[in-house]
Amino acid sequence: MGVVLVTGAALLSFGGLVHAGGPLCGAVGLALDASRADGLKGGPALGVAFSAPRSTARAEEDIKELAAILRGGDKGKRRAAVNKLVKLDTKEAWELVIEALDNEDAPAADEAQLDLAGLTQPKVFDSLWGRAGLGSKSRIVQLRTAELIGRREVGVEVERFGKALKERDDEVRRLLLWSVERLALEGRLLGDAKAELGKDLIKMMRRDGDAAVRGAALYAYGAIHGAEASAEWVVTVAEDKAPAARCAAARNVGWLGPLQWDVAAGLAADEASSVRAAAIWGLAQLAQTGNRAAAELLVTRVESETTLQLQWLLVGRLQGLSGMKHRLNPAAWRRWYDTLPEDWTPASNAEAAGSAADDDDRSAASFAGLPLHSDALTFLIDLSGSIWNVKNDKLPKDVAGEHLNAALDRLQETVLFNVIPYTNTPFPWEDEMVTASSKATKAAKQYFADCRERGAGNVYDAILLALQDERVDDLVILTDGAPSGGTRWNLNLLVPQLLEANRYRSVVFDSLLVGANNGLTRHWETLARETGGRCISIEL
Repeated sequence: MGVVLVTGAALLSFGGLVHAGGPLCGAVGLALDASRADGLKGGPALGVAFSAPRSTARAEEDIKELAAILRGGDKGKRRAAVNKLVKLDTKEAWELVIEALDNEDAPAADEAQLDLAGLTQPKVFDSLWGRAGLGSKSRIVQLRTAELIGRREVGVEVERFGKALKERDDEVRRLLLWSVERLALEGRLLGDAKAELGKDLIKMMRRDGDAAVRGAALYAYGAIHGAEASAEWVVTVAEDKAPAARCAAARNVGWLGPLQWDVAAGLAADEASSVRAAAIWGLAQLAQTGNRAAAELLVTRVESETTLQLQWLLVGRLQGLSGMKHRLNPAAWRRWYDTLPEDWTPASNAEAAGSAADDDDRSAASFAGLPLHSDALTFLIDLSGSIWNVKNDKLPKDVAGEHLNAALDRLQETVLFNVIPYTNTPFPWEDEMVTASSKATKAAKQYFADCRERGAGNVYDAILLALQDERVDDLVILTDGAPSGGTRWNLNLLVPQLLEANRYRSVVFDSLLVGANNGLTRHWETLARETGGRCISIEL
C-alpha cells in the first residue's frame, strides 16, 4: 500500500503553527535535513557532501551517464542520480537537476525539488524564472519551482517576484506567495520588500480572482510588514465574500489590536464552519502567548458551537492551554476561565492537545475504532501493496471492507459522505458526496466490495480529488503511510504542501496507518496534529 511567528508583541500565525525564533513547524517548515527521507521507501536520501575534485573529462563522463539514467534509465536509480549530480556541483549538473523536476519518476522529481534549495550556480538559478521553471510548459514544473524558491538557502532578491506574481495559474501564484512568506520570515528575502512588494500584495488581497491567493497575499504581507502594520488588512480580508480568504484572516486574528476584537469575534462565529475552525486555530495560537481575551473567546465558542467536530477542536485547544481534561462541558470550561489570574501562563503541554475525542461517546459511527465527528466526510482507502496479501486466512482488503461497512451502517442520514479507493489512480464511488441514506450506504458498500483495482499508491491525487468537493471537512485515510505512485512521493514535500493549502480550507485529516514505521508515522501525526485530526495505528 502506498499512501502554527511571535516577535516581541507581534504574533504571526501560520496554519496553527508558531515560530518563535526556532524552527518553523511542519506546515511551513523550511529546513530539510539529511534524514528527510526518513521512513520512506528507497532508504535515506544520499548526502550532498562534496567529494574530492575529479578531472573535467571524468566529470563530463559522469554527467552523461547520469543524464542517461534520468532520461530513460532504471527508475530505481533516478533519485540517486539526482543526488550524484548535486555532488558534482557544476552548471551542467545543476541544469540536469532542474530538468529532473519534470521526471516521470516521482522520487527523482521530488529529490530535485528538495536539492535545488541548495543550488550554488546563480546563472542556473536565473533559469528557474524562465522556461526551465516558472515559464515551463509543464504545470508540475511550474508548481515545483514556485514552492522550491521559498527554500532557497542563500536568499532571493525581492525584485524577482514582481513579474512572477502575475502568473496566470492560481496555484502557482499562491505557492509563490508562500515562498515570499517563508523567505521573509527567515530573513532570506533580499532587498526592500516593503517598497518592492507592498503595493502588489495589497492589490492581490483586494482584487485577485482566487480567494486562496487573496488569503496568501495577507500571509506574505504580514511576514514582510509585521503584525501591527498588517492588522488593517486582516480586517479587510475578514470582510471578503469567500470563506477561503476569510480563513486566512481568521488564522491571523493575533495581528488584531484590542480595538478590533469585534472582528475576531465575528470570524469565530462565521457562517462558514471552515472559517470558524480557522479562528479556533488563530485564537488558540494567540492564547498560547497568555492572551486571556483569546482564551475567553474560545470558552465562549464552546458554549455556542453546534458542530461536533468543531466542539472537539475547541476542547483539544483548551485542554492544551489549560492542562485540564474537561471534555464537552461548557460550564467546566467557564469555571476554568473565571479563575485565571491576570498574569496567566498557558500550560506547557499545549501541543499535546486533542486526544480526548478518541473515545468520544457522542459519535454513533466509528471507522476501525476511530470515532467519526464529521457531517461531511470522505473515506480514502489505499488498495496498493500488501492489502491484497492474505493474513490470518483473511484478505486485509476484506477486513477494511468490514470496517467500512460498520461505519457506513452507523452514519446518520443527514451526513454527507463518499468513498474513494485508490491505487495510482483514485476510483471514487461518486463524483461528489451524497447523503447517507440506506440506499446510498448499501451501494457504497457493494462498490468497495467489488473494487479489485491494484497498483502503486498515489495518495496525493486521491486527496486532491476528494478536496474538489468544497463541502468536505474531514478526510479519513486508511493507508500504510508510504506513497508509492503519482507525482508526489516524498512526505517532506507532500505534508507541508497539504498543510499550506489547508490554511484556506480547514479540512481535518484523520489517518489510520497499517504497519507504518516510526519515520512514516511522524509525518502523518504532523498532518493530523496541525489539522485537528487523529492518527492511529491499526491492524487488518
